[in-house]
Amino acid sequence: MNNEEIFSRLIENALDFLSTAALEVENNPKYSVIHFYSAVELFLKARLLADHWTLVISKKQDPDWDKFIVGDFQSVTLGEAAIKLDKAVKSPLTKEELDAFKSVGRHRNKIVHFYHKDHGDEAGNTTFRQSVVKQQLKAWHYLHSLLMNRWGSTFTDWEEAISQVDTQLRDLHSFLQVIYDELKAEIEAKIAAGERFDKCPSCGFQAQSKSNDLHELFQSECLVCGLKETEINIKCESCDHIVTFASEGYSSCSNCKKHYEPKQLAEILLDDNAAYSAAKEEGDFGWGVANCSDCDSHHTVVNTTNQEWICACCLTDFTDCSLEACEWCNEKNTGDMEMSYFSGCNMCEGSGGWYAGKDE
Repeated sequence: MNNEEIFSRLIENALDFLSTAALEVENNPKYSVIHFYSAVELFLKARLLADHWTLVISKKQDPDWDKFIVGDFQSVTLGEAAIKLDKAVKSPLTKEELDAFKSVGRHRNKIVHFYHKDHGDEAGNTTFRQSVVKQQLKAWHYLHSLLMNRWGSTFTDWEEAISQVDTQLRDLHSFLQVIYDELKAEIEAKIAAGERFDKCPSCGFQAQSKSNDLHELFQSECLVCGLKETEINIKCESCDHIVTFASEGYSSCSNCKKHYEPKQLAEILLDDNAAYSAAKEEGDFGWGVANCSDCDSHHTVVNTTNQEWICACCLTDFTDCSLEACEWCNEKNTGDMEMSYFSGCNMCEGSGGWYAGKDE
């Protein structure tokens, strides 16, 4: 068995768990939680496997291919997978993504290792089912986005199968209909008062608060399922339609379908006048941009027209943070640059790495 065959079986297993989880919500929500979380872990392991099989193995064990191909090994936990996706794969989970996956994991652990206080009599089951659906739709929203967008090239052969499961999981929103019905009058009153609400990408109800402001971060929230996302709006360069970026610097215009990535968003958000003025004062023509130590992105932290420092990749606000230049390469960074002359920053190896390379 080779790496590709193992990858395929891993995905098949994950999709089977997801499909089963959707079917079990109504009558066996407890098992739905267990199977859904298993699927999340399997997809993260599949992404690690796509880079190298050793990344799937827990740090507690030494890699052994013979044991690996028969499943005789301890695999990474969610926490370990998140670290390896960041440090080894260089495609880290955002805070929102990791929090959503951890939330499902906590419920799973309560069920498997002890018991869940909300899973009891018939009356309690309704509340528990709604809780399960909220968590799963939120986690699936983030996982589906990873599989189809940021990690799309890795899972491109599985798009059709993933879309089928997506349809199955989206049907779970019916369990939240009663919550929407209770909030509908409140939402309509807010809309009448000038507030904007769009269809929630998680639960599907017209209940997610939005902003019409451009180039300014805001926190959207769904009143039904509780999905919270850091978002920013721009005007589409092709058709002037508003394009919203949620939690990351990847998005597409819903009107003309123009696709945007972090580098393009950074160019749009950058205040050219402020960058030029800073360059004249500081003598550094890269002073209007910086590197993000949170997501390891190059020149995606920009000084915007609203005089904020925002990462166009992970949408983190660094306005109130100290941005410092690396003592070795002089690149501006969001992280701590103390001792960077020797150790470097996330974009260079410092003098230590430079001289080590010279000695080889």
